[in-house]
Amino acid sequence: MATTKQIADQAQQHPMAIRALENRATQHATQQLAEHLAAAHRDANTHWARVTHGQRPTAQALEKLLATIKRLLAAAFRGQGPRAQKAAAAAAHEGALLGAAQAVAITAAMTRQPTPGARPQPAGSRGITGPESQAAVDSIPAVVEEEHRRALALLTTATATALGGAVVATVFNRARRAVTRVARAVSVGVTSAVAAGVAAVARALGPRARLLWVAEPGACPACAAYAGQSIPIGGVFPGGLSLNARQTVFPTAIPGPPRHPHCRCSLVPWRREWHTGGTPLPELLRARARTGGA
Repeated sequence: MATTKQIADQAQQHPMAIRALENRATQHATQQLAEHLAAAHRDANTHWARVTHGQRPTAQALEKLLATIKRLLAAAFRGQGPRAQKAAAAAAHEGALLGAAQAVAITAAMTRQPTPGARPQPAGSRGITGPESQAAVDSIPAVVEEEHRRALALLTTATATALGGAVVATVFNRARRAVTRVARAVSVGVTSAVAAGVAAVARALGPRARLLWVAEPGACPACAAYAGQSIPIGGVFPGGLSLNARQTVFPTAIPGPPRHPHCRCSLVPWRREWHTGGTPLPELLRARARTGGA
């Protein structure tokens, strides 16, 4: 049977796989929108320079410029919300399967027995990725549309008159927040789905199985405070934990990672009667999180 140190080492490799999946998914979900916005930004600058020649445009010319920029924005955003949502949904599904595979492997290492029935199964209408992941993925089209509207709201005669050519950068800096917000939603969708996959395996292990928090190496003070904590299937981790309450506190109770966007902490199935050589696994994970060691 593997030692506790070997189990902890294996568990702390999980965040690396989550990070790799998240990075791929984020690029797939956001790259086209980012490229379209960059091209539209360049075209808007070109139109502004061509019309104004460094001078204040007439009222009529300004209205035409604003209309052109609005069209460029609309073209850049067109179809991007659903496209990003589709990419995020595929990544979340992959994340659930990744979480299940990680859980099966680490359970086998702790018990030296195969894990029965250990594939994620649909949970009601929310699918295999879990409600938290599904909510993050479903939010993406509205997020993209909201940032489109906010960028358009800056394209007023008054703002353009006050800022001059700088209004173009102001508008597209606002628009690019859509990329950041989609990336955040993808992160939450993937990590939540991984946790759902682990939970599916834990359910197959019976009612005594618990979910044990594994902090990402170098985790923030909040996440490090959860390391080594466990909950029963269907339970929640308490809110408000942190090793540095002045720096990082999240008050909401949660069923598992992510504690925050771009959190790559993970869960592993665990039962109190699983004995491995050395320090008990929860204690070792807790100690590593508090020292930053491996």
